[in-house]
Amino acid sequence: MIKKLKLITLLLSAMILVLACTPKQSRRVEKSGFLGDYSEFKEGKSNEALYLYINPKADCNNYTKVIIDPISLWVKADDSDLAKLEDKDEKMLLTLAWKALHDAMIDGEFEVVEQAGPGVLRVRGAITEAVKARVMVANVLAVVPVVWIGTTVWGIGTGKWPYLGELSAEVEVLDSETGERMLAGVDKVVGRLGGNLDPRARWGDVIDGFQFWRDRIGVRMKNCRVTGSFVMPEDDRMWINKTIDYVSP
Repeated sequence: MIKKLKLITLLLSAMILVLACTPKQSRRVEKSGFLGDYSEFKEGKSNEALYLYINPKADCNNYTKVIIDPISLWVKADDSDLAKLEDKDEKMLLTLAWKALHDAMIDGEFEVVEQAGPGVLRVRGAITEAVKARVMVANVLAVVPVVWIGTTVWGIGTGKWPYLGELSAEVEVLDSETGERMLAGVDKVVGRLGGNLDPRARWGDVIDGFQFWRDRIGVRMKNCRVTGSFVMPEDDRMWINKTIDYVSP
């Protein structure tokens, strides 16, 4: 039994060392109501938002520019973490979210403008959850062997190591003139054990989460400019990478 536990510990440690450098997508997210109608949303694939809508009639070739609205904080309840944010943290999150969308659109070769018109998309989004990591507690759990094993097994079941950061958001892309929805997504990312070792960097997982989204949205929008479709390119990672990424806490 002890040998088996040691083997499990070694395997899980190896997984964490390989994957700890980036955040990961959560397994589930609660829709907040920001996007209103979710009736046509479907579950996303491995490299997409957890819930996704793509307008089947949309032609990305019709657009070359984009307006990015100021990001909202969508507070669902008075006792939520978002409702308790300090002003400086609220400003930081809103700035990071807007910049992530801005940089993703630039990566996709869209010109960011300020006026609606022909060939212009409008992007609106909201942060629906942002939880700071309790880095010291997470690191303590990681160095106590028996607790580490139990917590890791729990993390594999839930898809998240306890006390690490969480970030959820909802975004939609509209025709700036008609308001017709072209694309929309609901997603959540969580920190990985070992991805943030600095006890002072309690927002580290959340900051990395914005970068995670910036990269994915950038790929989608660049593909959109090339192919005319808002569909995300296929995830070309090996199946074992996808599997490990899914089960690792």
